[in-house]
Amino acid sequence: MKSGSKISIGAAATVILALVGHAATGDKFVSGLEQKAQTELAARGLDAARVSFSRAPLSRRAILDGDLTDISKEEALNVVRAIPGVSNARWKGDDILEKDGGDGITESGLPPATRAKIAKCQDDVDEIIASAKISFRSGSAYVSPESNQVLDKVAMALKPCGGLSISVEGHTDDNGDSAINRTMSQERADRIKAGLVERGISSALITATGYGSSRPRAKGTDAAADAENRRIEFRIGSADRLPKNDAEAQQGN
Repeated sequence: MKSGSKISIGAAATVILALVGHAATGDKFVSGLEQKAQTELAARGLDAARVSFSRAPLSRRAILDGDLTDISKEEALNVVRAIPGVSNARWKGDDILEKDGGDGITESGLPPATRAKIAKCQDDVDEIIASAKISFRSGSAYVSPESNQVLDKVAMALKPCGGLSISVEGHTDDNGDSAINRTMSQERADRIKAGLVERGISSALITATGYGSSRPRAKGTDAAADAENRRIEFRIGSADRLPKNDAEAQQGN
């Protein structure tokens, strides 16, 4: 056998071993996230919720299932989302339904290709935000240079997501008046929407909604919890579900 062929075969073998090792490591990491999530839920009295992560392909996006009240479901989502390493979480059946009726259209009315595109875009954005989130100082809607760099990456990830809706959600800590917090969160969401538009994302596909302090991610009143709760989140979905305007989105219509 020629030496060049030996080198090529050796290189290919190395790549294969690296991929296998990466998959094994990734599966172990995701399994650890599942165990951590179940432990945290049990500690909060939410052990009726079950957590799973996709293995094909590997994903850090949690899917929750179980018989809980709507309030408990929201609390369970916040608990899981706060776990380091989890990119996002949703309740099974929300937004993207799993069953295909056999005609290429899911029960939600979305073709499998559209569902896959939504999941890919959501995971890409979640991965960026998990590593370096867009943050704000208390009482401010100022977007720092560091956060603008994160927004650059988010916009790049959204470029291939044309035709999908992008919900920008603003959240605050619970310091101060709740009405003022909601107004502040709306200003933050509007700033991020404007930043995406400046970076070439269609304004018609973006809604901006401020939730104030009504959906905390972290428990507690210390500085670390406040910083975690002052955040921007992105939800990717079907453009058919876009509300008529952002004001309607904020009212829940």
